[in-house]
Amino acid sequence: MQKLIKETLTGVGQIFLQENGLSGLVIVIAMFFSHWTLGVACLLGALIGTLTAKALGYPLAQIDQGLYGFNASLAFMCVMFTFGETDATNPLIWILGLLAAIISTLIMRAFMKRKRVAFTFPFVLSCWIFCWAVSKFELFGLTQTTPALADYTNTVDAVRSPFYAWAEVNFGSSAVTGALLFLAIAISSPVAAMWGIAAAAIGTAFAHHLLGVDQNSLANGIYGFSPILVACAFAGTKLRNFAYVILGSLMAVFIQFGVAKTGLATYTIGFIVASWILLLVKSKVDKANFDKNKLVKILNP
Repeated sequence: MQKLIKETLTGVGQIFLQENGLSGLVIVIAMFFSHWTLGVACLLGALIGTLTAKALGYPLAQIDQGLYGFNASLAFMCVMFTFGETDATNPLIWILGLLAAIISTLIMRAFMKRKRVAFTFPFVLSCWIFCWAVSKFELFGLTQTTPALADYTNTVDAVRSPFYAWAEVNFGSSAVTGALLFLAIAISSPVAAMWGIAAAAIGTAFAHHLLGVDQNSLANGIYGFSPILVACAFAGTKLRNFAYVILGSLMAVFIQFGVAKTGLATYTIGFIVASWILLLVKSKVDKANFDKNKLVKILNP
């Protein structure tokens, strides 16, 4: 039982690309400050993903790393965010959450078998089916009940906007949730946490000045959460890490904005596509054996 708990919490931590059970525990606690259904779904989804992986005989090392928990956790939270925050008494909502968690785990395994980096794409794909499509076509009599964005355009809330962005990664809406999520990542990787704060601000500024996104969406962190995930994926102490985070944040926001215009739920697709592109760029840079000293000499003959 202790091992299962550790694997489950590590899976929660992997939402932010952190292989750390303590981080996962803090993340679960954080979600209760936004809505109790999100807290339950966060833990339950990761547990379902982990148990599914065990039942299907997936590699134990990957299960220990939490690689089959985080997409399932996000998928279950997404279902509750879409249908369950107003009234969670309908058992069909919980069944959808269960199915979304299992399907996302199966998709994750398909990526792992092919040695492909999935990031949070399994969650996005499963929730396009179980959340976006179900609500759009009102399948099973379900419609989206997500509350409208709160008005956070006052000065105090505007200052808190980076923490709202942290909360939005997990569909949260509380600055306390965001602060605890920041703490959870700082426990595992202070560098990733600090880069996350910076990336949220960069992404928000880009969305405001170049894309003209409305102020309340920005204040709610809608265009800050994908850059945070980019930062968690590519944070480091080298100059190239700085470039990856900046470039990735800008791409993530632009991609999210474009997908939103189609009417399709964006979820973390901005982060995913931007990170896939960055991985390709990174592989080329690494193969080229980039030397910043040579660049300095070229620029300063």
